Amino acid sequence: MADQHRLPPGLEPDRHEHGLASGDRAELAAAIDRAWELFEGVAAEVDPDAPSRKQGWTARDLISRLGQWEFGRTLDDMLADAHDGDADYYDADAIDEQIRTVTAELPYDDILASLAAARATTSEWLDSDGPETWALVHTSSPLGPLPLLTVMNAMTYQLSVSALDLEQCGTEAPDELLEVGLSALMDTTGALAGRKHFTGSFLAVTPTRVAGVGARGGHWRTADLPSDPDMGPGAVAPTRVLIDATSGRGNVGHMYRTGALHVRDLPGLIHLAPVLDGIPGVPPMGAIGRALTVVDAMGGLLGRIGFRR
Repeated sequence: MADQHRLPPGLEPDRHEHGLASGDRAELAAAIDRAWELFEGVAAEVDPDAPSRKQGWTARDLISRLGQWEFGRTLDDMLADAHDGDADYYDADAIDEQIRTVTAELPYDDILASLAAARATTSEWLDSDGPETWALVHTSSPLGPLPLLTVMNAMTYQLSVSALDLEQCGTEAPDELLEVGLSALMDTTGALAGRKHFTGSFLAVTPTRVAGVGARGGHWRTADLPSDPDMGPGAVAPTRVLIDATSGRGNVGHMYRTGALHVRDLPGLIHLAPVLDGIPGVPPMGAIGRALTVVDAMGGLLGRIGFRR
């Protein structure tokens, strides 16, 4: 078994590090804003009434839940939770269903306007002094208490998943958006590990980059590495395959059997499993859980970790 206390070179966090939110915030803000800009382009291309890849949801449904609505969850709600010290889990599915119901008959231009408003609100706050004050203060999320700027960045992962869901509606998910989403996936994984005071690492190795996260003592570092250290648990696949696997959209068993998705260091994956304890829904670490499930189905070697789709 690999030494779980030894992290790959370049992924050892310092004692003040909390992932991307504690690094170059101007760079992170630019990446978040760019992701929203790219998704606006995707939304402008689709047939709003076409069925998306998410079963039972049209393009309109998927896009409306990402907009800014007074009956949805807003940045003001996130800031209020941070200010009041009231950070917990919330049911994102229930909020999505409410938005979907209320907006079902609205003109599509109204849906696009709400998406533009969400981006504008996000951009304005990121360009203010808000991140310096609130970036690392915990707020509520579907994954439980996490730093506010980490949660805002995690939204880019949802944008990337939605862009892939919309491809059958007349658009194509931009590679640049998927790469931002992958960074958010890794960083949120680190935040979950940090919350558990877990020591370990995870790598996502794609044809164009090596994205990694390492955690120790409640801190985590999210970074691209210059080369693959071939050390510790990780997943090797194209970016869109990794996003499909972690979001539950792809047939992970098929990916695994055909070699589209390669998972390495299974003992290290077992070591990572406690990071997921107590998290409802589909966490950003879903790829690991799904890999364990595949191995279990193939040989009964590991215990099952269940996730809803």
